[in-house]
Amino acid sequence: MRMHLSHRISLAMVALVTSGASVLHAQDWHLSAQAGRIRSVLDPSAAASESFALGLRFDDPNAGLRLSAGIPRTSSDALWSSMGGWKRFAPRFGGFRAGIDVAGNAFLSMDRSGSDIPLPGPLDPPGPPSPTLADRAGHALAAQALPLVGYESGHWQAHARAGVSRYASEFGDQRFDRSVRLADLQVTLMPASSVALAPTLQRFRADGEPTFTYAGVSAIVAAGTGMAWGSIGQWSGDDDIGTPWSVGGRLRLHSIVSLEVGARHHAFDLLYLQPAQTSWSMGLSLRLGGRSRTVRPPVPAAYVDGRATIRLPISASKAQPSIAGDFNEWKPVPMQRNGDDWTYVIAVAPGVYNYAFVTAAGEWFVPESVAGRKSDGMGGHVAVLVVR
Repeated sequence: MRMHLSHRISLAMVALVTSGASVLHAQDWHLSAQAGRIRSVLDPSAAASESFALGLRFDDPNAGLRLSAGIPRTSSDALWSSMGGWKRFAPRFGGFRAGIDVAGNAFLSMDRSGSDIPLPGPLDPPGPPSPTLADRAGHALAAQALPLVGYESGHWQAHARAGVSRYASEFGDQRFDRSVRLADLQVTLMPASSVALAPTLQRFRADGEPTFTYAGVSAIVAAGTGMAWGSIGQWSGDDDIGTPWSVGGRLRLHSIVSLEVGARHHAFDLLYLQPAQTSWSMGLSLRLGGRSRTVRPPVPAAYVDGRATIRLPISASKAQPSIAGDFNEWKPVPMQRNGDDWTYVIAVAPGVYNYAFVTAAGEWFVPESVAGRKSDGMGGHVAVLVVR
């Protein structure tokens, strides 16, 4: 469904600069177990360690939470845990949205080696020099506040944000306290109901440092059995920063079990001054929250003289809803009241169509009672209209 898909892309910026999460978002609690070269964006270590990690996460279109803990493969690497969360407070006014994104992240590391280690960084990185010697035992905290304005329609969305990020860490005798001014502009394009492209511009500026600008694009493609995503970009201002990229996917193996894989190249981090490196992971995700619901099969719509009628009980929406789907290019159109139902009549050729309802506040929904209700593969739902 378009609304859920676009939010996964538009809120990826929050995840990227806090917990390094992918653009994948769901609307349930998930428990995951993964293995690979795993790294937190707040980890001061110069290299991702081969770890086994357990995680708990929750996402909906306007909030997210991440809890994770890792056990490295070798005893010389540090144990670690991290927690991150974000929330969007931005009500809609018609197609316009205004408010603020807030985010926070915490990282804790426990050094099992009991000795100081070198922390090599990139050659001549931008900004203050990276630490050269530190105990890996310590902690780091980060927080962001980004006021935003935006416009959202059925085919595209645009959001602009500008604010500040604060970062503080203490590892051994090394302490950092740093503030960075951030601004970004993102346009989300939705050429199809299961495809989204998001070109993005970002600007970073810290006191006493040059300004750096990032230009990139993210993409996500979803299907009934899973989804795939990727991103690539380039920094201006310093050739040594590198080119960040990420790819990943999720394959549903069962109604509550999914296989997740991903790889990411981290360029030099201008926010937390971490060196460039590549990380990857593979694991299983278990959706929590009870047993899966039975999907009601689609039924033929009332079809007379080339026109199909879709009905929604008044009890499902007291205020006048809109409807959007394959049959109207996913542009919400108001439904009309007819007795105890909201109705929508459209001239369509015989076939199978996906659709969803939209509240006056712009929230997309499909009641469980609607025939043909099914998962859209991204944590939301669509309904299936069959015209014969």
